[in-house]
Amino acid sequence: MTTCKQCSAAFEIFPEDLAFYDKISPIIGGAKQQVPPPTLCPDCRQQRRLTFRNERKYYHRKCDLTGKQMISIYAPQSPFTVYEKDAWWSDRWDPLTYGRDVDFSRPFFEQIHELQLQVPRPSLYQKNVENSDYTNHVENLKNGYLSVDVGAGSEDIYYSKWIIASKNICDCYQLEKAELCYESLYSVGEFRCIYIYLSDNCRDSSFLFDCQGCEDCFLCSNLRHKKFCFGNEQLTEEEYRKRMSQIDLGSHTVFRQCLEQYLTMVRTTAIHRSEMFIHCEDCTGDFLYKCKNVRDSFEVIDSQDCRYCYDAGFLKDCYDMYESAFDCELQYESSACNRGKSIIGTDICYDVSSLYYCNNCHNSHDLFGCSGLKRHQYCILNKQYTKEEYEALIPKIIAQMQQAGEWGEHPPAQHSPFAYNETVAQEVMPLTREAVLERGWKWLDEAEQADQYLGPSVVISDNIRDVTDDITKQILRCEVTDKPYKIIPQELTFCRDMNVPVPRRSPDQRHMDRMALRNPRRMWNRQCALCHKAIRTTFAPERTEIVYCDDCYLKSVY
Repeated sequence: MTTCKQCSAAFEIFPEDLAFYDKISPIIGGAKQQVPPPTLCPDCRQQRRLTFRNERKYYHRKCDLTGKQMISIYAPQSPFTVYEKDAWWSDRWDPLTYGRDVDFSRPFFEQIHELQLQVPRPSLYQKNVENSDYTNHVENLKNGYLSVDVGAGSEDIYYSKWIIASKNICDCYQLEKAELCYESLYSVGEFRCIYIYLSDNCRDSSFLFDCQGCEDCFLCSNLRHKKFCFGNEQLTEEEYRKRMSQIDLGSHTVFRQCLEQYLTMVRTTAIHRSEMFIHCEDCTGDFLYKCKNVRDSFEVIDSQDCRYCYDAGFLKDCYDMYESAFDCELQYESSACNRGKSIIGTDICYDVSSLYYCNNCHNSHDLFGCSGLKRHQYCILNKQYTKEEYEALIPKIIAQMQQAGEWGEHPPAQHSPFAYNETVAQEVMPLTREAVLERGWKWLDEAEQADQYLGPSVVISDNIRDVTDDITKQILRCEVTDKPYKIIPQELTFCRDMNVPVPRRSPDQRHMDRMALRNPRRMWNRQCALCHKAIRTTFAPERTEIVYCDDCYLKSVY
């Protein structure tokens, strides 16, 4: 066992882990540059990576190149240079002009950080988008707002995350090929659904948990290919329509009552699978799809021989990754490096290979400690070298990093361009302001609004049919945090079309409510509620949910 140097927790480094570190150790200058085992436990490594990723905080600031007012994920007071995204991708600036020599008298991480402070960063991560200013990490999206990780031709996506090839989606998480869905999670192929969870190919249904191929069902769990069910009771079409006519989900009061019934059903009577594995072999973790030998990982698809990976897909031989996908191989301590091979300590680099400690570099290979390069090779700290010079210098840098305990580690959270409470780390591993500052990390204090007049207090009509267009011009207050928020016209139209009430909570609070529905990304020992066999699951033993082993679940549900 090894002790984490940050939290002092004991963690194990397995023989297969050592084999992986050896496999990713690059051969440069004719010698293998051995990657050592990690010094932080898996959770602390994940936390460190997540401090470098701001997904959902947006600011108004000026482009440091053009002076144009823009929307950015970097606060106006951020010391980093930020260009409007189109200006960043243009040829109006040359990242090689920021190149510098390696200073062997100083830690290399310090030199990377100093370079990154000067090299421009894109204001947002967007590609081929239309009318989607307030979105981030999106591609091929039309009409998006306050959404993250959306792509594949999606359209009209609001307040959502990880939405693929879908249309007319509001307040959802992890949907694919869906249309007209509200407050739904982890589902594929659904149409006109409200509050469904783990329910594929369902339509015209509300408040479903773990249902497949169902139509016109309400407040049900664990159903397969059913129609006209209410509370898991089979009804005739006439009986179902009559009962549904008495429930007006457009009323906030009625909607909240139904939601409470639904949450009670999920926590007390629905059957839960101990581990959500679909077509998997020799895996541990949760929410894995078509994976082989993927260990201690969560929400990963089509991958093999990986460990400690999160929210990723199409990986091979990767450890300690977040949000990377598509032909990723031999990546370690990285995030958002799509189509990348042989990568260590690198963030947001696409179509790359043999990159070490880089960020915002694309269509490049053989880079070390670089930022903002496009279509380059054999560069160190943004300075161009020949292949021979590069291969002669890298082993010397790695030797220095090894002495400083940097080689193989991700850069420290102190070097993140974001404050801790701007990042995904605060969502997954929340800390107080005091705890963050005590660790020497950054915290961004929100502007005080107590003395700011935001207009008269707004009383929202209980039923959506009584809400007028004027509400889109008013400032509302979140019922949980009291923070101000607005209803955009597209959102109001969506609520009317779906007959759901106007939300009483801010988008940030609604996002946190959805994330709270996910289980923790850790495993416990527990017994199957039916056969009492020992199981490993993300449901803690003291929780009230009914959890079955895989065999009992399949026999009971199918």
